[in-house]
Amino acid sequence: MMPTRFFPHLTVFLLSLLALGHSGAVTFPEKPPNEHFYVDQARLLSPDDAATIDKIASSLLAEQDIPILVVTIPSLISFQATDYTVDSYAAALFDEWGIGSQERNYGILLLVSPGDRKARIELGKAWGGKHDADAKHVMDSLIIPVFKRGDFSEGVREGVNALDKMARGLALPKPKAPWWILPAMILGTILVIMVIVSLFKSGRSGWGWALIVGIGVVIFFILRAAASSGGSGDSFGGGSSGGGGASGSW
Repeated sequence: MMPTRFFPHLTVFLLSLLALGHSGAVTFPEKPPNEHFYVDQARLLSPDDAATIDKIASSLLAEQDIPILVVTIPSLISFQATDYTVDSYAAALFDEWGIGSQERNYGILLLVSPGDRKARIELGKAWGGKHDADAKHVMDSLIIPVFKRGDFSEGVREGVNALDKMARGLALPKPKAPWWILPAMILGTILVIMVIVSLFKSGRSGWGWALIVGIGVVIFFILRAAASSGGSGDSFGGGSSGGGGASGSW
């Protein structure tokens, strides 16, 4: 029979294990106040972009009863989510907050974790996976390319703007062309004119043929670079995840 004096030590040991397990449990950011639709734990958003996100999300919630929430976290490990992927953490956060409502489960969550170099669009269950392709377009064409340039605030803002269009059933925005496209087109036009003049004057012996090859090489790299950079209710009412979405990394 176990000695009576052993029970206090066993109790202390079990309580210690319980406390240790609790201290390592996954945590979540606190919900934003009613007037805001973002939690910027990673401090990625500029004041202007944060205000734009609030304006877009507030209008969508008031007009369509669809909440969009943005959450940035430094990393998964900062919330003891070492056993989670960004996808599973986004789903768990969505359910923890109850984004949307049980009756109208069309919530949208955009989670960004710069420390993990990953982002996730999580959709409420009522979306039923019907907008996975749209979500992937938003992630791959409009958010991730901007993140790769280091402008997280703009990427989040553009993502929210596109998700608003998706929720309203409107055409999604197209990726913005890089700033150098127009100057490159102007320069290309000038070079083409110069080549034509050279060919007329010198024929095959002129420098125009060499320039044609050079222009072809330049156009190849421009197209390659462009392809790689390329597109009033309550927010929390017991909604749940499971309606699809899209993930991205940079």
